[in-house]
Amino acid sequence: MLKACSISKSINRRAIKILREKDISVDVWSGEKSPTQDELKELLRIYDILMIGVKEKITKDMLGDIRSPKIIGTLSIGLDHIDKECLQSDFINVVNCPSANTTSVTEHIFALILDVSKRIQEANELVINGKGNKSFLSSKPNDITGKTIGLIGAGNISKKVVNIANIFQMPILCYTAHPDNHSDLIEKGVQFVGLNELLKNSDIVNVSVPLTEQTRNLISREKVNLLKEKAIFINTSRTEVADVQALVDFADKNPNFYLGLDIDIGEYSELLAKKRNNVIVTPHIAGCTDEAIQRTFVECAENIVKELEKRKEEKDIEGR
Repeated sequence: MLKACSISKSINRRAIKILREKDISVDVWSGEKSPTQDELKELLRIYDILMIGVKEKITKDMLGDIRSPKIIGTLSIGLDHIDKECLQSDFINVVNCPSANTTSVTEHIFALILDVSKRIQEANELVINGKGNKSFLSSKPNDITGKTIGLIGAGNISKKVVNIANIFQMPILCYTAHPDNHSDLIEKGVQFVGLNELLKNSDIVNVSVPLTEQTRNLISREKVNLLKEKAIFINTSRTEVADVQALVDFADKNPNFYLGLDIDIGEYSELLAKKRNNVIVTPHIAGCTDEAIQRTFVECAENIVKELEKRKEEKDIEGR
């Protein structure tokens, strides 16, 4: 019997059932705090399967004591918390959850777009401060119907965004490193363009890409300065994908530019603590709905089972 350990105590019954039906025992991390790096290393040595979150860092120094195949299931889309040496190891297979929070993040993207377009938070603040009259708004609300939306990235989230953008009759531009892999989006009216062209011509820009060496600082200060002065810019990806300081500076310089961020605040806590009518920030909560978390556990368990079945098929082929 294979042994699995979930770092999260919130793992749901359905995920546990999926694993147990495949003769996998399931333990849950018993510590009051998240495991230290040494404790993670020991868990990886003891267990065949380890289910982790983005807070758990799997580093190359953990490979030294591994003598049997392991599966790491990460409850995330991104893999930037796992060293590339681990991803390339012959002893470790990593599975992620690319679909579970797609709906939740897409909804959050449009919540940010509509919030800033309709001046909802600013208007609410006026009411709270006894200025409940539309004449006090810094600028009039805007519609998003018919506005050009530029999507950076063409993955599962962007595909969901396309479906909703079409409801709002929005022309859609898209930048991706591999446009030839996404011919299905062309059928939905998406036009693939270069990054600079997208930034210059979009009324709304949304970033949905994983953090890699290629996407780190993809939206640099130079790129930020290509944006329209009345654009809306949304980022729900990793913080490091876009230059936060440059975006805030652009918002401060252009009062009709609206910025919506759902990121890990980290070093930008002081910068983002200042109230601005044209900046709204949430602390990376887009994919953390209750429904998304439940789906993530199930998807992780299902992908672990698929990986085990793939291993078995490979062994059967080798044995023929």
